[in-house]
Amino acid sequence: MTPGSKSLFVVCGEPSGETYAVNVVREFRKRFPDVSVSGIGGERLRSEGVDLVADYSGISVVGLTEVIRHLPEVWKTLRLAIREATKPGVGAVLLVDFPDFNFRVGKRAAMKQVPVVYYIPPQLWAWRKGRAKQLARFTRGVIVPFPFEIDALLAAGVNARFAGHPLVDELAPFFDATATLERFGIPEGTTVVGLLPGSRSGEIQKHFPLMVEAARRISATRPDVTFAIPLASPRFREAITSVLECAGIKSVIIEKDRHLLFRGMAAAISASGTATLELALLGVPPVIVYRTSPLTYRIGRRLISVKSIGLPNIVDGEPFLPELIQDDCNPSRMADEVLAILFDPSLRERLSKRCIALREKLRGSGPTSAVVDMLVEVSEGAWE
Repeated sequence: MTPGSKSLFVVCGEPSGETYAVNVVREFRKRFPDVSVSGIGGERLRSEGVDLVADYSGISVVGLTEVIRHLPEVWKTLRLAIREATKPGVGAVLLVDFPDFNFRVGKRAAMKQVPVVYYIPPQLWAWRKGRAKQLARFTRGVIVPFPFEIDALLAAGVNARFAGHPLVDELAPFFDATATLERFGIPEGTTVVGLLPGSRSGEIQKHFPLMVEAARRISATRPDVTFAIPLASPRFREAITSVLECAGIKSVIIEKDRHLLFRGMAAAISASGTATLELALLGVPPVIVYRTSPLTYRIGRRLISVKSIGLPNIVDGEPFLPELIQDDCNPSRMADEVLAILFDPSLRERLSKRCIALREKLRGSGPTSAVVDMLVEVSEGAWE
């Protein structure tokens, strides 16, 4: 096979990772429009012309007990990913986040001498730090989203670079945007609180009923509030609407322009994850929540070595935003935290300014271009 005919294989396992993968694919195609791109992803990658060998919807799960229930589908997709990633015609493999799955794919690809680049590696600074040496063995290059990740990875022998967090570039057009609430069916001047239960079905099942009960309590005190639910994926609409049917709150479900909607929010309740950082970078102070199975929680507490789980708090270095985890993740606490923000404009302003200050901590030369540059460096002329 001639060098120029080799392909790029991409693996991501959830919506935020797919967003980053889409941006990389677009930049890659600008440089190599004739190179075939295949992989595992969702509809957005498919719409970019990526030949999907599997959809991640069946394997996007978190937590020990949750993974066990989905093991047959996970193993089936993993075998398929390894087979496709190690084909002779693959010029390089790009792994995006999704570590427990992607580590296995990456190791097998490296064994077949296929160059592997990892974008958004696992948060080794938070738990399972020993995986840094594994990352060094099977990757040719790693692009990290946080500047404080670099030193530990370099010390472990990883070819790591920080070029900024991808959200900074993605959200920049919205930093000074004015949200026109009417475009979302919300009257202008309305106080809007976001409800973001997560991007996986298991997260939505655990979080959203609690959030809706919190919304009822908030509405009892502040009947002027409208609750906005931006869908992580259209496939979650039924699960969301089924909980809202008897909720008795003013609410609106949004599928598009979520970042413009964020600009119109006074506050939000958000499951821990990328969405909390999106909100913070756009100046919205989120109440960060998370609940998982008791077994997963007990194991996680022993493994995790950071005090905060919310990305804005971790980037800031101090837990300035409220975090409600496990038993504290309940409607009463959620409502109290949101009402504290709504009833104290000065508190809301202080939190918002501190959120916005995170932008400078995460700026860089541009991670999307850095990923493509690294793919070109390690692919040994596969696409030239």
